[in-house]
Amino acid sequence: MRSRMTEHRPLVSIVCPAYHEQEVLPHFHVELSRVLAPLEAQYQFEILYIDDGSRDQTLQAMQSVAFDDPRVRVLSLARNFGKEAALQAGLEHADGDLIITMDTDLQHPPELIPQLLEKAKEPVDLVITVRQEYQKPGWFNQLGTQAFYRVLHALSEIEIRQETSDYLLMKRKVADVLMRMQEKHRFMKGLIHWMGFKYLEVPFHPKERTLGLTKFSFLRLMALGKDCLFSFSKKPLTLATTFGSITLCVGLAWALAALVQLIFQVGETKWTANYMIVSSHVLAGAILLAIGILGEYLGRIWEQVRSRPNYLLKFDSHDADSRKAARQPPHIRVFGAPAEAPTDQEIA
Repeated sequence: MRSRMTEHRPLVSIVCPAYHEQEVLPHFHVELSRVLAPLEAQYQFEILYIDDGSRDQTLQAMQSVAFDDPRVRVLSLARNFGKEAALQAGLEHADGDLIITMDTDLQHPPELIPQLLEKAKEPVDLVITVRQEYQKPGWFNQLGTQAFYRVLHALSEIEIRQETSDYLLMKRKVADVLMRMQEKHRFMKGLIHWMGFKYLEVPFHPKERTLGLTKFSFLRLMALGKDCLFSFSKKPLTLATTFGSITLCVGLAWALAALVQLIFQVGETKWTANYMIVSSHVLAGAILLAIGILGEYLGRIWEQVRSRPNYLLKFDSHDADSRKAARQPPHIRVFGAPAEAPTDQEIA
């Protein structure tokens, strides 16, 4: 048990991944602190900000917040590993009896935290938030989202509502189980539903983003959908076999028709040639599709066998070297940078 209690107050860890959120992060922390203040009598809090390899001033904004608030711990990944890896980093460094994951763009309202904590007193392991009046990010992304969840429901072992959010509360045992799952292609919402822990749902109305830009593009959505599909289902392999069998039967039928035409001189030779060209293209496409599906599974096995970490840390504000770096002027606050040569006075 990694959690700790002081004066019978449970520790609540708030895990907040961020990528290029320099504008909104200070405002988010102010709102979060305002919500947590009345709860200090009942709970202890630690706030983990995880910088997912941002190239702007997000890390500096986090360090500035941490300098004024001892509850804050800052983690910075060596590069952009993705939100799932950032969430994993936060969970692996959180010490709380209860852990809340939320975004820093203020679309996940901090005002919901007291309700999540109250619901956690019931005999459940998770409290999951569900969006009401779902915000449409644009017709193209919305179409992709709908397609993603329909394919997921049709082909995978799990069923997740489209409105389900990453904004949730989990108890320590759920986090411990998640940390034991060292998958290279993670989809936390899928893993949580796959585990089967008992949960409650809390509806909320997402706010409009007023600062910064969304980082969740259509391509990222498609990549996440592919990860989820191949991580939670073997049906693509079955479909490839079925589709291959069908195209093989169709190809044999076309070949038989062409043979009959050739023997009995029925119809036009040109039509037969076109028939064979089309059939060969269909068969080639089916073969390439099957090879692609097999390649996806083999590639994931290869990545799993390599056992490379899902993320690498370059900065942790709880490390001695990181704390020393955080006290330096902003322009040289770089964890892991070469040390300056000591002066003669220091050597003496």
